Amino acid sequence: MIQGDASLIDTIGRLLILGFFLTAGTLNLAPARVKDHVERMAAFGVPFPAAAFWFGMALQFTGIALLATGWHAEIGAWCLIVFTVVANAIFHRFWTIPDPARRNMVRLLLMNGVAILGGLVLLLQNVR
Repeated sequence: MIQGDASLIDTIGRLLILGFFLTAGTLNLAPARVKDHVERMAAFGVPFPAAAFWFGMALQFTGIALLATGWHAEIGAWCLIVFTVVANAIFHRFWTIPDPARRNMVRLLLMNGVAILGGLVLLLQNVR
């Protein structure tokens, strides 16, 4: 276990989580990525895929802003938790993929999402 200043460790962990979501969210705003996400969401049967995409982006960036500023940080953590659960449920349905290599890659992406949820739950404990 890491010993040291708990506030420093908390700050480093929070910055790493925020950095992940900020980078991923910003990259997903490129026009080609928006189009790809909306098309994949439509193919997965998500109702109103364009609206759902933009709602997800708003939820993600709201969570980032609340956590970064410390203003209602608990709500920010919950925003990112909900975003992560829903995004993983939509995009990482590995069991539907026939190609074994691609199925394994998507399974690993789902497991990464689960690990990120673990970090968010720990962060949620520290912002209360």
